[in-house]
Amino acid sequence: MRVKLVIFDVDGVLVPIKSSWQYLHEFFGVSEEAEIYRDMFERGLVDYIKWMELDVMLWVKARGKPIHRSELLEILSRVEIDPEAPVISRWLKRRGVRIALVSGGVDLLVSRVADTIGADVWMANKLSFDKKGFLVPRGIPLVGVWKDKAVRIIAGALNINLDNVMFVGDSIWDKPAMKIVGYPVSYRDEMGVLKDVTRYEIKRLGELAELIELIDSRRE
Repeated sequence: MRVKLVIFDVDGVLVPIKSSWQYLHEFFGVSEEAEIYRDMFERGLVDYIKWMELDVMLWVKARGKPIHRSELLEILSRVEIDPEAPVISRWLKRRGVRIALVSGGVDLLVSRVADTIGADVWMANKLSFDKKGFLVPRGIPLVGVWKDKAVRIIAGALNINLDNVMFVGDSIWDKPAMKIVGYPVSYRDEMGVLKDVTRYEIKRLGELAELIELIDSRRE
């Protein structure tokens, strides 16, 4: 079957940081406190919406004053995008392959990456701001931590069968998404956390071109 849609995770794949949430925790100096809330979520003591609220409150308290959207955009603008990302994106577009991003990371970063590489659609967890653009302690979990639901939504919206979808991810959070697509690809999975769900492995984004050509030539 031909690859018609490539969905990329963002953190750790299209950008070098493994978590845009952790990146902001480190910037505001609240990593230790944030780890406590992560543990609470993983133990089922809080849901994802509450987890987002608690994390955002850490930033606001650490700053000691309201945080404007422009400040977060400036902080996240320092995160570099893999230079191979726009290149492989152009290659995919020339081939007629649609491009999507699905991330459990911060929407402000995902939006910039999507614009840079020309993604057709993207989904991420959204921070909330008041009418003046100041951060408020809540958010909209459009993705959450598991990405399979978002993958189904995007594939359905683009009218593409999941068998024709390639998902490129790098962490345990990507497992549910990889299980439902035709072409699960792990990216730099040195620890082997995805070995039980992935069919292909790459170490550079540029390797996707050769991989897709091989898949399409076989018409699996």
